[in-house]
Amino acid sequence: MDEPRTIFHVDMDAFFASVEIRDDPGLLGKPVLVGGVARRGVVAAASYEARKFGCRSAQPMAVALRLCPHAVVLPGRFEAYAEASDRAFEVFDQFSPVVEGLSIDEAFLDMTGTTRLFGAPAVAAEKLRAAVRDATSGLTCSVGISAVKFLAKIASGHRKPDGLTEIPPGAELEFLRPLPIEELWGVGPKTAERLRAHGITTIADLERVGRPALEHWFGSSGVHLHELAHAMDPREVVPSRDRKQISHEDTYAVDVVGEAAIRRKLLSQATRVADRLVAKSVVAKRVQLKIRDTDFRTETRQCTLRPGTDDARVLYKAACDLLQGVEIEGRSFRLTGVGAGDLVPRGVQGAQLDLLPPEPNARGIVEPVRLQGVLSAVRSKFGHKALFPAEAGGEARPDSAGGLSDTREED
Repeated sequence: MDEPRTIFHVDMDAFFASVEIRDDPGLLGKPVLVGGVARRGVVAAASYEARKFGCRSAQPMAVALRLCPHAVVLPGRFEAYAEASDRAFEVFDQFSPVVEGLSIDEAFLDMTGTTRLFGAPAVAAEKLRAAVRDATSGLTCSVGISAVKFLAKIASGHRKPDGLTEIPPGAELEFLRPLPIEELWGVGPKTAERLRAHGITTIADLERVGRPALEHWFGSSGVHLHELAHAMDPREVVPSRDRKQISHEDTYAVDVVGEAAIRRKLLSQATRVADRLVAKSVVAKRVQLKIRDTDFRTETRQCTLRPGTDDARVLYKAACDLLQGVEIEGRSFRLTGVGAGDLVPRGVQGAQLDLLPPEPNARGIVEPVRLQGVLSAVRSKFGHKALFPAEAGGEARPDSAGGLSDTREED
């Protein structure tokens, strides 16, 4: 008889805030908020001490500080978070060959067939949590276990922080029924409001509603709700071992106006993305520009690169070319971002980079691709502003974001 499907959902606890507390033990026990402190700042992460006051991620920082005026506010160190994420995902890979990353701090693992290696699911989960703690120098994670994918995700949030919740096969409906409808994956405030208007407040209420009625109310989404309420979720864990996009974006405290100012931001962001590409030994074959104005209109543009690159100058030029397709006149902007996608190992494109000082070619010129490796290595050691290209239309060294930066690796 085949072994039942076993899926873990692993979620790092208050990830950004926990990294800050790990690196500064003086913050232990204090309410910590990570995010932008300017007038448009938002909370990227709140420690559990801050959550007791009602603070949460994606909340305006001004609101969070009204709820918890004595909170310690930190601007965020995304390089540190990316490094901690890499260590955690290395542990995930040791426990399962099938890992689906959802974000920098959470993932699904298909643990089916691993009993002989790691023991029963709960035993394996405890081993994984201990391994993550060791690999990340003390960071904790919570794990949900189920044969049903979306239930594993719900379960991981039930005993946070540093918790473990297992839903044995056959107990799925018993676990689901008492929960509020908002717990279902994909039920947002608007859907919840419509369900409550029909007298549906718990998943047990939803389970009792027939599929035809839900389909009449919500169309194809009603079918999905019916299946979730009956603990039906046939989706597999889809491996995402290779990151598909690396991006860096900034939300600014002061509006950015004019092409020259935007280009300076793009230069800084392209440089950071290039450094991450070099660190991952990958090159990008696609560049994306993201820009949002003060009316919250978000526009994206993208183009293909051939061959792929990890050169900041190439990424920057592509982003500036894409900017030409955006109407800038008369608009102010609160966010810009540069992304690199369609990533392939650098070896596919050419020889591996040597991070020793580069040799000039026959004309006495350092080859750009080799130069990028050296620039990235220097910035890795001495900080983001250590070295920057002197070109980019005569613009000055990239300035600071003036807001919350976000370095992303997305699936």
